[in-house]
Amino acid sequence: MKRRRLKKSVKMLLIVIGILIIILVSVLLLCSNNKNKEKVKSKNKIDLVNVILSKLKDENIDKSFITWVGKNYKGSLNRLNKLLKDKDYDKSMWHEVTNNSYIVLNDLYNKKYDNMNNVKILKSNKTSTISFVGDVSLADNWFIMPYYDSRGGINGVLGDKMLDIMRSSDVMIVNSEFTVSNRGSALPNKTYTFRAKPERLSIYDEMGVDMVTLANNHVYDYGENAFLDMLDAFDEYKIPHIGAGHNIEEAKKPYYFIINGYKFAFVSATRAEKNIMTPGATDNTGGVFRCYDPTEMINLIKELRNECDYVIPIIHFGRENSHELETEQVSSAKAYIDAGADMVVGHHAHTLQGVEIYNNKPIIYNLGNFLFNNETIDTALFKVSLNNDGSMEYYIIPALQKDSKTEVLEGNEKQRVINDINSWSINARIDENGKIS
Repeated sequence: MKRRRLKKSVKMLLIVIGILIIILVSVLLLCSNNKNKEKVKSKNKIDLVNVILSKLKDENIDKSFITWVGKNYKGSLNRLNKLLKDKDYDKSMWHEVTNNSYIVLNDLYNKKYDNMNNVKILKSNKTSTISFVGDVSLADNWFIMPYYDSRGGINGVLGDKMLDIMRSSDVMIVNSEFTVSNRGSALPNKTYTFRAKPERLSIYDEMGVDMVTLANNHVYDYGENAFLDMLDAFDEYKIPHIGAGHNIEEAKKPYYFIINGYKFAFVSATRAEKNIMTPGATDNTGGVFRCYDPTEMINLIKELRNECDYVIPIIHFGRENSHELETEQVSSAKAYIDAGADMVVGHHAHTLQGVEIYNNKPIIYNLGNFLFNNETIDTALFKVSLNNDGSMEYYIIPALQKDSKTEVLEGNEKQRVINDINSWSINARIDENGKIS
């Protein structure tokens, strides 16, 4: 009986050992197969990188960059390889397979944005909007702020529809035409001087403003100390600004937005004053970026053209209170387009001026006053719609500043302003929806 049990136990033990051996062999085979698969997968990936590299014929792109793209953008190399089978290589393909342009990818690969304080990366959308308006005054010694205070805030000086457009824009840019300080004295012999308390800058957040231009003829109204206070205040309130600085390097410095995976550089300069009282920045002194001679701006645009997808100069220029264009205004705007700018946006004239399409790119000669004083005057918001493929559409949204409040125009009044701008425009037409063609 005992012998029978012993035999049965030995038999069971042998069965268990056999099962364990089978399991062990299976695990070893599985591991071996996985390793082989990984080797094949790795080899295929390396082969795919080499195949793509051979098709690019671009000496600036190496194997490590392509490998990095494949690692960070799942499936991108397969999609890129399929595109290359159907057509010749074009740098636009990178955006098609990663939603980032080659320039942005290269910047990310080289960790260029890690230590930059003048770049903001926005979430990609199918369509993004960049909006511009002209002169804004939040000066305490001028018209808008008393109404802002007495009417209960921003809704007292901007209409609801205009606020909706501004706040919903992915990038909203205004010309900030006043200094910001509790110090300084008004410049002697200057007719109009504007100064705001630093805390007024919080209003820009209420308006949905993402960046301001400071290259204009009122940021130095209360002298050097107030001007330097203004620069500090914008930094304190974390409002990006262009066109002025502690020296010319700062004043010329662009601000970059990564919009829909494309790199935009915005720069700003002024040639507004006939009697020049606002100092131009130098290597060692603060002031604004001037462009009375357009050469420096032309060179800056050419430089930025090589490192950006889009370059947009915003210029403070034009004859005040006139719809007529100055000769230098037209020639310099076209020179900026020739240098590589993708559009030119202007303000200063206190009134609207015409639009021109030059080399298929828009020049908005003047957006005039936007929220500036108590005059009844036509104004407009210029909106750029950026599509995912990098194409753009351009719109003028007519508005009216009246009784120190700016509101979007509708119906016949909207059409009246469109008709006026069309009558002043060169080689461009705005349709009833405000679209520029």
